[in-house]
Amino acid sequence: MASASRISFWQKLDFLPAIFQIGCETLAAAIWWPLRGEKAPRTFKRHILLTLMRKTFARLSTEQLQFIAGSTELNYIAWTRAQKLPVRSIEISHLNTKAFWIGDDQADTVVLYFHGGGYAMPGSEAHFTLLSQLISSATQLERSVAALVLQYDLAPAEQYPRQITQCVELLRYAITDLQKSPGQILLGGDSAGGTMVFSVLSHILHPHPSITPIKLSTPLRAVFVSSPVVRFGFTAERFRLNEIFEPAPVSTLKEWIANYLGTSGKDGWNEPGQNDVEWWKGLTDVVKEILITIATDEVMADDVQAMANKITTVYPELTLFSSKNDFHAEPGIGFAVGLEESESARLIKSWVVERLL
Repeated sequence: MASASRISFWQKLDFLPAIFQIGCETLAAAIWWPLRGEKAPRTFKRHILLTLMRKTFARLSTEQLQFIAGSTELNYIAWTRAQKLPVRSIEISHLNTKAFWIGDDQADTVVLYFHGGGYAMPGSEAHFTLLSQLISSATQLERSVAALVLQYDLAPAEQYPRQITQCVELLRYAITDLQKSPGQILLGGDSAGGTMVFSVLSHILHPHPSITPIKLSTPLRAVFVSSPVVRFGFTAERFRLNEIFEPAPVSTLKEWIANYLGTSGKDGWNEPGQNDVEWWKGLTDVVKEILITIATDEVMADDVQAMANKITTVYPELTLFSSKNDFHAEPGIGFAVGLEESESARLIKSWVVERLL
């Protein structure tokens, strides 16, 4: 089961110089702000928050970051206490895997949500808040939906294809144990979680040799993803020029992907952007509609656009929305760092609610 990382005494002691270094570098970025030109986040607050996140991810090790971030379960418990809500979960016992309810577990429709964080960071308050607001919007329109947030195991302690297996088995649980038809199920995710949504779709189309196949009687109701990581190269010039718009530096992205893949190579299930048009044939039998949101300036926008172009050749029910105001995976990050509701988050909520039973 995913859990908070343990670190050594020296790693704990290292937090003191790390805090000083991160603070100094963020202060320098604040001083530089008036000279930013056009290539910078649109507000001072966003500039500072993105800088602070990038410097933190760059300075601390994955083990230190996981120690601070805790686990999806601990963060969910803290969030439910703050909201004065009961703690409710399901367990897939043969995988020692949990998922956590948001909303009424007797709802007609269920969203299976895979959080982002580079396969290294747990689900956070922002993910729970986004889904809670989505459910509130649906309730106001008398539409019945709840969400299950998967606690998948984090890299490098567990590596590919373990995480995709957990995602697939949560879908199987929803169909067999919750007795939901595929038409009552939506898949959602942000960043790495969005990638795993496409990994699940790929597995349904082309069963992974290490994961039990899953067949659907009817298509899933819908899929919504924010800023999926669809290619792992990270070498295009855009990654250098647009890093200032990102919450994590490119060096950290490379480390997280390496930790996730381990000794496995890149393939059509873990890197969906590499697949050709033929791979996506049959998607109409898997899901009725897909929404992808990206930030116009994020480093991976071109990769997502290229994948979307290939998919729409054989699957016309895909909508790609690009926001000039958001940053990478902002719907899954923004609430946690005190930002106002993002343009992409508003669209996701309205788009999903419109597609509920």
